[in-house]
Amino acid sequence: MAEAAGVSVTTVSHALNGKGRLPDATRRRVQEVARELGYRPNATAQALAGGRSRLLGLAVSQAEDEPFALSDFAYFATLMSAATSAALEHGYALVLVHDDDRGEQIWSQVNVDGAVIVDPIPGNRLLEAVRERELPLVTTGRIPGDEDGYWVDNDHVAGMRSMLDHLARQGAERVALMTTPPKTSYTADALHAYESWCADTGVEPRIAWLDGGLTEGSGYEAATSLLRGDDPPDAIYSSLDRPALGALLAAHALGIAVPDELLVAGCTDSNAGRAAEPALTALGLQPERIGQLAVELLVDLVEGREPARHHLHVPTRVIARGSTRRRQRAAVSPPAAAGAAARRSRPGRRRTPSRP
Repeated sequence: MAEAAGVSVTTVSHALNGKGRLPDATRRRVQEVARELGYRPNATAQALAGGRSRLLGLAVSQAEDEPFALSDFAYFATLMSAATSAALEHGYALVLVHDDDRGEQIWSQVNVDGAVIVDPIPGNRLLEAVRERELPLVTTGRIPGDEDGYWVDNDHVAGMRSMLDHLARQGAERVALMTTPPKTSYTADALHAYESWCADTGVEPRIAWLDGGLTEGSGYEAATSLLRGDDPPDAIYSSLDRPALGALLAAHALGIAVPDELLVAGCTDSNAGRAAEPALTALGLQPERIGQLAVELLVDLVEGREPARHHLHVPTRVIARGSTRRRQRAAVSPPAAAGAAARRSRPGRRRTPSRP
């Protein structure tokens, strides 16, 4: 390579790695010869020379009482795929670590240059391990109580309000929220936004806590409890898509027509939601963009560059589908109209949700 370019080995190294003070013509000449010869720098040699492993770690934080399989959620699969591609584009490989005892052991043994933690939970063992090693750290979602680090996140307050406004425009008057306890910044933001929206619009809060895992089964149980209550909701929004699919199943089992009698929506889009009957309205979070930006932010930190921004927001959007699109209603007969009016005017039992 050096002989073909007519320069020294050191000059080749500097030209291809952006180092040294070389004339632009020399640098371009070396790069042109490298392309002609199909030359690729040895990644291992580069890593040794730079004191880096060229490995980045990624882990999804999990609460001990709410374990779940990452493969069951399209959001995480899409985010990790995008992060992997972004890492490769920058000359790094991504090491995916499980949030368990085995993952903690791997985390301590693999010499990663930095880490991305998804949905961090304060006190999480993988998060603390990264801090103990003083590794560059980027989170997707903020660390509750310590939000001054480097992170990529959605504006979940704005996203929640946009979905609730959508449901209200479709005629919903009693919107319920199915969610988990606020352990991550996402769930805390979503809960705060829901309660604020209810206060602003005069809607009575109806909150059902998901219990027993983040699955269709937990959504089915929570939705069934809501729909069998004295003053059932006419819309249900779930902070995750799989429990929202469970709400569709509960409505079907109870003989409640979606969307004519009940609107259902969930946060995060997925193939399962698109294939549901009716197709599930979703709040799109753009996980592919989140994964890409998180890795790019981390690479800047690993390579000693100060990022232009420490905090990056990725916009959300309401993806309206059949589960919230009410068809044109037929003319209501006077008796039916009177019954509907009576149901609307019936005083409901006021509910104050208890926090877990």
